[in-house]
Amino acid sequence: MIVIIAIIHYFEINPFRDPRIYDPWESTYLNELEVGDIVFRTAYGKESRMIQLVSGGDYSHIAVITEVSPEIKVTHATTNDHPDKLNQVLLTPITEFLSPTFAKTYLIARPDFLDSMAKTLFAKEVAQKIGEPYVLTSRSLENLYCTTLLEVPLRSLVPELTLKWQALQVPGMPGDYLFPDAFLDIAGMRQILKDDVWLPTLNPVVE
Repeated sequence: MIVIIAIIHYFEINPFRDPRIYDPWESTYLNELEVGDIVFRTAYGKESRMIQLVSGGDYSHIAVITEVSPEIKVTHATTNDHPDKLNQVLLTPITEFLSPTFAKTYLIARPDFLDSMAKTLFAKEVAQKIGEPYVLTSRSLENLYCTTLLEVPLRSLVPELTLKWQALQVPGMPGDYLFPDAFLDIAGMRQILKDDVWLPTLNPVVE
């Protein structure tokens, strides 16, 4: 139980000795990515595996592409992705965020339930949180962690949006928490790139 509490407190912990040293992510599909795309990641190490175990999902961290020029960058709330900027919302080059040094697996999805203007507004609202402190508390309290960074602006754009929160009964922090895989269940969330494999769009057959 103590281990689980520690994992929950460090929701996006990365078990790397020096996160400033990494191999940049490369992809032939880099230019296909857009502002508003949502990036899921699973890191190496027991911490990420424990988050997957607690949540029952495949991913332990989530971010949003908020810039595409001059380079693609994601905004995300994390505890220690950057040693000089702990416990806050960060703007990170996607080549670093998905570096094979850090990311074991990844998935990028496109929120097709938003039109192009809404995607821009979504990314803008997320980016406005850069530098704000990371706060991991239950749904009933004020919070700001990787998933709620996305949930709040999405709900402002789509009030009827439904996401599955999970009840955790752990000493010191009981309550409902939101995990990354919940976003994959949203109708219109189209998975486009998984571990550098472009996923085909399934079109209905017209007879």
